[in-house]
Amino acid sequence: MINKINPFHELYVTESFGSESFVKLFSEVLMDPVAALFKPGNVILKGLPGTGKTMMLSLLEPEIRVAYKRCRIPFPIPKNVNKFIGAGINLIRSSVADFGQRPVSNDKEANELAIYFADFVNYWIIRDILNSIKILGHELSDEIGIDLDEKKLHNFINELKYDDCWFGYLDTINSFEEFERVLKDRIVTYRSYLHFNLDTVPERIATTKTAIGEPISRTVQLLRKHNIISNDVHVFIRIDQYEELSWLDKVSGGIGKLFKSVINKLLASRDASVSYRVGTRPFAWNEDTREIFGTTARLEVTRNYLEISIDDVLRRHEDRKTYLFPKFAEDIFSKRLKFYGFSTGTGDTEKGKVKSILKEVFGNGLTSEEKALKYVQTNREKAVSIDPSWPEPWKNYLLKLTQKSPLSARLAEGWARQKGKESIVENIPLPGEEPWEAKAKQYWKKERIEQALIQIASRNNQQLIWEGKDDILDLSGGNILVFLNLCQEIWEVWMRDSDKDETDQLKVRRIDTTIQTLGILHASTGWFNKISAVIGGKERRQFIRNVGVELQRMLLEDKSMSYPGRNGFSLLEEAQERDNVLNNFLGEASDYGDLQERPHTSKDKNKKKRVKWYLHPILTPYFKIPAVHTKEPYYAKVEEVRAWLELPPVDDSQLPVKATPALRARTPKSNNGQTSLF
Repeated sequence: MINKINPFHELYVTESFGSESFVKLFSEVLMDPVAALFKPGNVILKGLPGTGKTMMLSLLEPEIRVAYKRCRIPFPIPKNVNKFIGAGINLIRSSVADFGQRPVSNDKEANELAIYFADFVNYWIIRDILNSIKILGHELSDEIGIDLDEKKLHNFINELKYDDCWFGYLDTINSFEEFERVLKDRIVTYRSYLHFNLDTVPERIATTKTAIGEPISRTVQLLRKHNIISNDVHVFIRIDQYEELSWLDKVSGGIGKLFKSVINKLLASRDASVSYRVGTRPFAWNEDTREIFGTTARLEVTRNYLEISIDDVLRRHEDRKTYLFPKFAEDIFSKRLKFYGFSTGTGDTEKGKVKSILKEVFGNGLTSEEKALKYVQTNREKAVSIDPSWPEPWKNYLLKLTQKSPLSARLAEGWARQKGKESIVENIPLPGEEPWEAKAKQYWKKERIEQALIQIASRNNQQLIWEGKDDILDLSGGNILVFLNLCQEIWEVWMRDSDKDETDQLKVRRIDTTIQTLGILHASTGWFNKISAVIGGKERRQFIRNVGVELQRMLLEDKSMSYPGRNGFSLLEEAQERDNVLNNFLGEASDYGDLQERPHTSKDKNKKKRVKWYLHPILTPYFKIPAVHTKEPYYAKVEEVRAWLELPPVDDSQLPVKATPALRARTPKSNNGQTSLF
């Protein structure tokens, strides 16, 4: 049996690959936008799943730092800031959710559990700091500034154990190894209590609870005092998967919000000894969770922390020169292929090097005219829908034009419907003088091409074609996880269709259009189905379904193409904010990545602020609507959108794309002369 390789089978590098593999697959494209991660000061790093936040935080892990040295690859941090020790806690892997298993019946019990949570976090982080020092000290002691001299460690322990922050818990330890054991034992005891192996927290722990951050700070200060780490070595503490506290909030009656206030107290301390990096999804970091435990104060951005949104970094802005995502995707894509031993074949070259591996594999994509021709196949007249009342010369002209250019004929039909038959009865345009093709009307045409194509495909019962580098980047929506999922599904379709041997398989050539389309539809369907996999997802999936069906209906029924921007909707900001339920729901859908939110100025005379909403681009193939936004979206009323929220479920037979198995037909062996993938 052929051992076929899908280089995108594993989507998450940080969770699925070892440290040395991470080094070879890591992309440095995001280093400049997130440079603050490697400088003193607290940082909140926000991003949807797959944007790269955990990848960037992984650079703070000692194992990754050591792997760079072993691979003889320069560490991607400027040398003037690379003297640091990274440690921390992943709130999922540390089983913080187990705190939700302990019921609380009143505020006193909730506060006590929050203090236990703070103590657990303290001990976990300190244990990780010591682990990082040991790993880095054995491999990079001179480069970073670490000295594991036994006498220094002994003096460090002798002073640390009597510090007031421990409340006497460390009085009996006499060595660095004993300190490590005590830290581990306390964590294990907590986990035993949380799993009901103990009825109560042992008195020895209950009477020595520590204040959040205080023992962390004191430990680092004494490490510097005793020259175990140099004074110029920064200590960066990761707190990743902060959103776990929001999940906890959903199942334990508000305890998650209280735990967030504990973490906030770390950020509010403004401690020069350590700097904290909190990795979180956007929905978990909002204005409602800025409270600081034990006070009425709230965190303040810039004063207590700096905020970086990877979603904003990778989002396409008006200035395309600042659009980083294509470069990011190109780098990730080429490194995946190289990692698995793929080599490129044909393609555009410059000085012997391939300009774009993405273009090499996926191509530039079919032109709009080529797509239209594929949709109509042998019956080009079905590109237009002729009004019986139109003059015969105009009808004949349109039918004749379909034979030359189905797309131009559809644009001519839309132009005629907008102008009215009085405007077209007299003169049939001469070749080269068609008003819908005129340079003066270039934006009219550009704004309507996508709508024209979906109408032509619908009239001919054809699936939309999705393929080419630009389509794949557009559908990714600035999210590298979506991009990798698209590549993964395209490769899977190819492997089901291919009969190439393993040697030939490693030669990358252009992927067939049909294979790309089927893979993209698989990815889109899977992404839509995954919406319901998380808390509140069932309701969001139903809303997305209703919105997608309604937008597709409006685009198809608009024969005059007078409103081609109906692949999204816009709401007056003040009206949206007055409806708290809808406003919160839309905000949550945006935070989870199901919708994309953009502010814009109204085209109406009142110029009131509006908010436009689009489905995430990966969902658009599922609903057969355009992914690109070339025109103002549909100006909806709050009542309309609220109705989409409250509509009953749509039967699957009414959906634009039916069940996934319908997409799994094997690709025909004939590929219209195109070179196969391998």
